[in-house]
Amino acid sequence: MTNIAPWAKKYVGIPFASGGRSRSGLDCYGLVRMVRVEQFDDDLPLFSDDYTDADNFTETEKLMREQRPLLAGRQVREPAPGDVCVIRFHGLPTHLGIYAGGGWLLHTLRGFDSVLQRISDPILAGRIEGWYRVN
Repeated sequence: MTNIAPWAKKYVGIPFASGGRSRSGLDCYGLVRMVRVEQFDDDLPLFSDDYTDADNFTETEKLMREQRPLLAGRQVREPAPGDVCVIRFHGLPTHLGIYAGGGWLLHTLRGFDSVLQRISDPILAGRIEGWYRVN
């Protein structure tokens, strides 16, 4: 795991919790928000009351569609550490991760603690909708 941003590994292993916004449990947006707040001094909204279940793709896709510039920023071609990755599940842009550098993505899903995963991994490859830089 070379060329990974020094901050990335300290977020690995945080449990998944739908709507979670603390180290005791995070969903994908909660993880992205925590990293952006702690490492990049961004002031991103909580959105914890804007959906009832992070796995409800209808709810999360609607939130992504309505709030994408606020959630993820402006689209860029090549990611830099800290850029947000929008990922499609069931064909819909419903999942977020954060680029950790060196071809690695930091993200979390139900049933898994937060992990660093290669963007070339079959689970992610072909599902990446785009890379976004938070303003």
